[in-house]
Amino acid sequence: MRTRILSLKITTCLITDIGRMLNEQIVRLLSLMHIHPPSANNATGSNSVLKKLKFGKKKSTPKFGNLPESVWDNILDNLSPFERVKMRRVNQKLKNVVDKRRKRVLYADFLRTDVDTILPAESSGDGEFFRLPKSSRIVVHEEARSVLIIVDTHWTISDAVKMMAAIRYYGINAHTVTLDASLAELCVAAQSTNDIAFWFAFQSASGTSDPVCQSSKSPSWVPDDFRVRSVQSYEQDQLAAYSQWAPRTQIIPVGPLFPKATEITIRASVPQLRRLRRFPIYRSPLHRSFVEFNNLHILRLVVSTNTSSGRRGRQVAQSLKLAPFLKWANAQRLAHRFSVQFV
Repeated sequence: MRTRILSLKITTCLITDIGRMLNEQIVRLLSLMHIHPPSANNATGSNSVLKKLKFGKKKSTPKFGNLPESVWDNILDNLSPFERVKMRRVNQKLKNVVDKRRKRVLYADFLRTDVDTILPAESSGDGEFFRLPKSSRIVVHEEARSVLIIVDTHWTISDAVKMMAAIRYYGINAHTVTLDASLAELCVAAQSTNDIAFWFAFQSASGTSDPVCQSSKSPSWVPDDFRVRSVQSYEQDQLAAYSQWAPRTQIIPVGPLFPKATEITIRASVPQLRRLRRFPIYRSPLHRSFVEFNNLHILRLVVSTNTSSGRRGRQVAQSLKLAPFLKWANAQRLAHRFSVQFV
């Protein structure tokens, strides 16, 4: 038993001596390299050179996101608008770089037309216009100061939701905004409810709101008791719309969609004016939907009066029946800042 204890003591002493010798050799080696480490008197102590070398802090390596902003700007210039938005998810620095670029976009146009006339059906982009991945009915063109987003005339509920998200994303910094009548109605409705699916069915049931509709019949998937029948006057049309508008959710808008806008243009054909007459039923007036009165310089309504009968000008203007829209926009308060143009 004594022999074993003695052998353990001898082994411990040898290990201590060996550690001290190694420590001294390392100190000498470092001194030859003109490196002076901390005190290393105790090989097993907290100041041991061995421990410092083994458990010392690793040098921080440069991170991927620490590139200069000018480099990231060059990289983002070669990406599509959709890829640039995705880059916001990488880290906070990239998010800030992308948001700075978005703040420079002063002109935002949101239109609705046949996208196949802009890009071939089989093309995802031509360098100027890009189709939204997994949604071929939305096309985007973005420049340093402007953005153009187009949705197809034959859109879906999913397209309406994505268009609303795009309007919220770019509209917050835009100073000049252009909207088609259908997208303007979407904006007003989205400020009163987040039930876009109900709104889409509601506006589809009206049947003849858009000139692209070749028939006055409502879509076959709309329930029969939900259809808005043809009426004799626009007053009856308004009453029918009020009775049909009952979304499953109601929201209070946090603020207008275009808080920095000074100029807003709404484009509409004569058949699409029916959409503008429906604005009051959403109970979200101009200053809650689009912009505060004090910030707005001009609210412009552009009406396309090209009809098969060739009627233009005053004859068409007398049949517009825009009283509900004028009330929604508070045209009396806007005074000279509100205008109607015929093209």
